[in-house]
Amino acid sequence: MVCAEPHRPYDRPPLSKQLLAGAVSADPPAYRAAEWYRRESIELLLRVAATELLPTERRVVLSDGSALRYDRLLIATGSRPRQLALLAGYENVWSLRTLDDCRALRTVVGAGRRLVVVGGGFIGLEVAATTRGLGAEVTIIEAAAAPLAGVLGSKLGRWFTRLHEGRGVRVVTDRSIERIHANGMIRALRLSTGEIVEADDVVVGIGVEPDIGWLAGSGLSTPAGIPVDPHGRTASAEVLAAGDAAATFDPRLGRHVPGSHWEAAARQGARAARAMLGLDPGDAPLTSFWTDQYGIRIQYLGHARLADAVVFDGNPTSASFTATFTRGGRAVGALLVGRPRALPAIRQLIEKGEP
Repeated sequence: MVCAEPHRPYDRPPLSKQLLAGAVSADPPAYRAAEWYRRESIELLLRVAATELLPTERRVVLSDGSALRYDRLLIATGSRPRQLALLAGYENVWSLRTLDDCRALRTVVGAGRRLVVVGGGFIGLEVAATTRGLGAEVTIIEAAAAPLAGVLGSKLGRWFTRLHEGRGVRVVTDRSIERIHANGMIRALRLSTGEIVEADDVVVGIGVEPDIGWLAGSGLSTPAGIPVDPHGRTASAEVLAAGDAAATFDPRLGRHVPGSHWEAAARQGARAARAMLGLDPGDAPLTSFWTDQYGIRIQYLGHARLADAVVFDGNPTSASFTATFTRGGRAVGALLVGRPRALPAIRQLIEKGEP
């Protein structure tokens, strides 16, 4: 197992929640103890990155100058945060992807600090919720009409606006950043409306892109990721891919979909493992995602973009409701707010395609 980071493989969702809210010295949320790797005869190479893939030779070249040969290869190099060129190079501009990112951000955010979060996606919203809980003065800047409007539509996107505004976060939508005021550190952002937003720190959360630059020349990758079938198989019979590095074919959409969420990566990795062992990977599960904000569990599954209508169970202005997205009267997606126990039933409804 080749890992570019210095830490054993760990769980990333806590980085924007529990670990960001907790002590800087908190231990990494490692999946396994070091002894487990030794006991299972897994050689774990830390601080070593893959730099080149030679499929015809079945060989992976590593950053330390060595190379590994393989019979089967799984590519799970994940993604890296997208950057804004206008904000690049300033020491008080942060991304949140790794444990070290989390620890560094935790040293600066806190009571009275003015934090600007650029991007109202799931990561940006989680960072805003957590840092607001630490006492920071938080402003979210989102270019769309509402947070998550591109995924859930404006109506549900505005629910997230109200959720955050109710906790004291300022949510600014329909605006982009045009200029900055800086002296080695960013002091203020000038928006497209001319408004000035002052900042002590800026977190950029505008999405991710697959971390697959090392595959250039391999013939396996595209800018959107490594095209794979629902079980992770690539155009090379010996190579599979899973997680954010992969663009997985979704039979419900009829196209390849870039990875972006923890749950999808976990499920893809399990199916790819079975495929590598020559076992039946099973049916590809419905895509899903979860987030915790202000103590509320929020779960999304399916494809809201396929819908022509949305049906609400419960009050859509409250912290407990289900929004079911339908097409032709049949469920194609759902957003569950504060209703984790309803997930199995709604998942079955969508998977069976029932009215």
